[in-house]
Amino acid sequence: MDTTRQSAIPGTLWVPQSAILARCGFTLVELLVVITIIGILASLITAAAVGALGKAAETRTKAEINQLDAAMVDYKNKTTAFPPNCQTDGSDPLDEVAILNDLKRHINQAFPLNRENPALIAALAGLTANGQQLPSGQGLQGGMSAGEAIVFWLGGFSSDPKYPISGDGGPSYIGTTAAEDPIESRNWAFDKTRLGPRTADGYFDDSNGRFIQFTDAKGFQRRINFWQYAPSKSEQPYFYFDTSRHPAFDTSSPVPARFDPPAASDLAGNMALHVHAFKKVNESIGTGAPPIQFASPDKFQIIHCGRDEEWGVDEFERMSVHDVASNNPDDYLLFPDGPFTGDIADTIVNFAEQTRIEDAQP
Repeated sequence: MDTTRQSAIPGTLWVPQSAILARCGFTLVELLVVITIIGILASLITAAAVGALGKAAETRTKAEINQLDAAMVDYKNKTTAFPPNCQTDGSDPLDEVAILNDLKRHINQAFPLNRENPALIAALAGLTANGQQLPSGQGLQGGMSAGEAIVFWLGGFSSDPKYPISGDGGPSYIGTTAAEDPIESRNWAFDKTRLGPRTADGYFDDSNGRFIQFTDAKGFQRRINFWQYAPSKSEQPYFYFDTSRHPAFDTSSPVPARFDPPAASDLAGNMALHVHAFKKVNESIGTGAPPIQFASPDKFQIIHCGRDEEWGVDEFERMSVHDVASNNPDDYLLFPDGPFTGDIADTIVNFAEQTRIEDAQP
């Protein structure tokens, strides 16, 4: 039986409505193609979003490093000098006595009327008053690390000119437990919620962080918790390296790196983190001049590992005479040439205009 018939429009055929409806859906192949295209677009959008978020985080970290830089410059304007590093290791190539003398001179320069106990000053460098290393398990073993130094020096000191460290309002507080630390009320200009390490209840974490306890001049038991400061959503702290006192060193010297301490510790209490200050070729080579100097000589370095949360320790060791032990600058990983690849590539520093250290390469 012929079901076709003429349409009302001359020259066209009438098609049953059921046949039209049958063609309104997608075939299986068409659905698969559409799903594939949507998946590709979604992955591209996700990758772009993740990249944008990571870039934004790097920009915020760079901005905060610039704030810390400004705070250190302000510290110098008030005390006439940048604060020293106090990291020691009890053996060559670091000169513990020279590091302690730097610390004592700075305290006396910054606080001319201070009467702080020499043993307390020495303890900040992990030493006794006569320059000897503290026994293992006592005091601040190895001295104040590069991460701990930022909070200690920028966290504010007591208004008592005789006792800037052990006086009220300074780095120490009366008490023997972490819960008594009034860190939230101290003169710290940045986000206190990012000070660590902390326990689940928000107190200083004794198991991962470090502290010293001592008796002050009035007979009170006091304690200093050595906090560290990290960018938002980061597990790694900022590191501070003083490069103002000893900006260059001779790699042919018997003790070539006596002023090049490692950062030593992270927020997890890892005291074997050998991250060093960045170096560069000495720009004023002359007869007998050291071939290598610190980047940003006569100032300081503040650095962070970047968004990958990895420092690239192997790369950092290539810029330290602790590990290279050569007098040839070509054997070192030096700024700005590098090459800075791998985990060290996204390190963020205060002495380059660019955000990532790899972007500062020529």
